[in-house]
Amino acid sequence: MSLPPLRKLVVPALLGAGIVATLGREVVFALGMGGGANLEVFRLAFGAPNMMGQSMAPTFVGVMLPLLAHAAKKGPDSELRMRQRILRFNFWGVALLCLFGILTAEPLSHLLAPGYQGDALQRVAAQLRILWLFFGLTGLSFAARTFLSQREVFWPGASTSLTVSICFVVAGFAIAGGWLPNEATSLSWAAVVGGGALLLLQLRANPYRKADFQKPLRKIEGEPSLALPMLGALAATVCASAPRFLDRAYASSMPSGSVAALEYSYNVLAAPGILLGTSFVMMVFPAFARGVASGSPRKAAKQILPAFLWTTCGALALSLLVHFFAEPLVTLFYQRGAFAEADATATARVLRWQSLGMMPMVAGMILAQGFLGLRMIRFLLLLSLVRILIRWLALELFLERWTLEGLGMAYTFTEALALVLAAILFLRRLPPKAPAVSIAHSA
Repeated sequence: MSLPPLRKLVVPALLGAGIVATLGREVVFALGMGGGANLEVFRLAFGAPNMMGQSMAPTFVGVMLPLLAHAAKKGPDSELRMRQRILRFNFWGVALLCLFGILTAEPLSHLLAPGYQGDALQRVAAQLRILWLFFGLTGLSFAARTFLSQREVFWPGASTSLTVSICFVVAGFAIAGGWLPNEATSLSWAAVVGGGALLLLQLRANPYRKADFQKPLRKIEGEPSLALPMLGALAATVCASAPRFLDRAYASSMPSGSVAALEYSYNVLAAPGILLGTSFVMMVFPAFARGVASGSPRKAAKQILPAFLWTTCGALALSLLVHFFAEPLVTLFYQRGAFAEADATATARVLRWQSLGMMPMVAGMILAQGFLGLRMIRFLLLLSLVRILIRWLALELFLERWTLEGLGMAYTFTEALALVLAAILFLRRLPPKAPAVSIAHSA
């Protein structure tokens, strides 16, 4: 079923508004907090829960939507049974991850900020305990996003960045105006409010049926496991996020303000990149999943190839624009209030080289969903592990000579090399027909 033109426009429009709000968030942060220690503490703590939420949402949909499509082809009882299982799995899985994150906040702070000691580490751990609540609230919407994607209702998911960023903008203005304390805690609780608002938006779209909450249907013989593929996908997600944590860890050992410069730079890069990649995945992946379910994955991939090429070419053009105009862009977006000229220079030094990684980042996002749709989670996990190794080697190689520029170079080098490997694996493993084995054995 093709999307009506209006619904096609709503997703990129909401994502675009979210990107504007995200940039607005960074401008307000720069206005009220500059590159100070309080913002760095929040950045270091926010990274893990936010990355888990951002990465797990498409991963969860990528794993569960093909399963739901297969179940729907077998009849209404099979589909209902799968919906009930997905809903329960979502609740208990997110609850356990959230509890685990809160309980392990202190040792996790050592991993996220190896350059910090004493009171600074305790402050990071305190923010982590709050921010895992943010992950819990956003994570409870994963099943809802899966059910809505099946119906091709994308606006709640497309509103994610907009909703959370608005809460940050309000908090940032309150900090700049003196109505909230200039502390990391103010931003952490703003994130929790944003997570709650996001969950309410998903519920507003009526993703559930009454039968989803009724007594579970009896187990159907031969039904696939949810835990095995999701555990594999979770491991791949954590590994895929690890290079960003490595960036922050190395930056935390560099002069003060390096973490802030890294994050300000990444948000300029991620704004258009996420708009392009997420728009593509939201609107195209359900059709690809149906093509896989019908036994024609190669045909489905061929149909989306033109859109893929247009998207990646757009990302390449934007990345070159940002590369050549990095300093004026940083000055335009950030240099006001507490954000000094030195902060702008440091951010531009990172951004100039990090921006060149936008195209491989976007293409990698799309290929990752393709691997999930084809149930090739082992290959996705392998690629994630290879990316960690590449990033570590790149940071060791580039930082000693180029310092801040080395952070951007390491990012681009990793994304470009990982994309080449992913494309080769995807093309070599793309079957002419859907794999006959159960997804339970593909993790």
